[in-house]
Amino acid sequence: MKFELEIAPLNLDQTLGCGQTFRWRRLGDGLWEGPLGDQLVRMAQRGSILEVEARPGGKHARRLVQEHLRASDDVPEIQRKLAKDTVLAPGITHVKGLRIVKMDEWECLVSFVLATYANIPRIAKMIETLSSRYGEEIVNGIRAFPTHDRLSEVSRTEMAGLGLGYRAGYIHSLCRIIDDESVSRLGKLSFSSLREELKELPGVGDKVADCVSLFGFGRLEAFPIDVHIERALARLYHKKGSYSKLRTFASERFGEYAGYAQEYLFYNERLRAPGGACLFSKK
Repeated sequence: MKFELEIAPLNLDQTLGCGQTFRWRRLGDGLWEGPLGDQLVRMAQRGSILEVEARPGGKHARRLVQEHLRASDDVPEIQRKLAKDTVLAPGITHVKGLRIVKMDEWECLVSFVLATYANIPRIAKMIETLSSRYGEEIVNGIRAFPTHDRLSEVSRTEMAGLGLGYRAGYIHSLCRIIDDESVSRLGKLSFSSLREELKELPGVGDKVADCVSLFGFGRLEAFPIDVHIERALARLYHKKGSYSKLRTFASERFGEYAGYAQEYLFYNERLRAPGGACLFSKK
């Protein structure tokens, strides 16, 4: 099934390549492929037009892509508001096509629990291990992320043999605490209540709770903090301290779109890590 979408602004390389999600593969400039729900999706960007091929297809395939790329977000307005920040303003034009993604809540939760103390290749490998063993086949051996019900059937011993390290125990426990009904209930909570309940789950601390709130439950006010963001806040805003202190600063500074500000700062820090270009400047 092939179709076109007009989503602007959009930069697929920035959006899908900056660590928000872990199952997309870059096949070329502006060309990406990955499993999305029950579809294998290939997307090619041609200016503001997104050429999409979804297999096996279906009426919902278009909706899956639109929701994943948050096509309804008014990104120019979000960036206009964030540009009031004198630090972000100079560099926003370079990331104007970087959009926050929206993942399935269950997949997002498991993925970011697996992501603790692991680099992106390692995270991707663990997710593929779970998917290849327990996910439903989409096409040509490519499998969807396993459902909660399927992972719940996996014994603790079997889970421990998958190469997930200490995270295996967390995933096994999550399967016994969370179900589809509780995920739906979490989605109806306020951001602060959602975040606190997520932190009660095995393997979920401050950072994972913020990642799942942002990329899974779509709460744009969430501001995940990792080492890249710590460096950015120290270098650009002269802010250091506990996770709670930095979160409070970000919430007051960036408000309802803190998640977008976080992703811009994260992208910039990864870009400059080897001594490359720097999009944002000190005050």
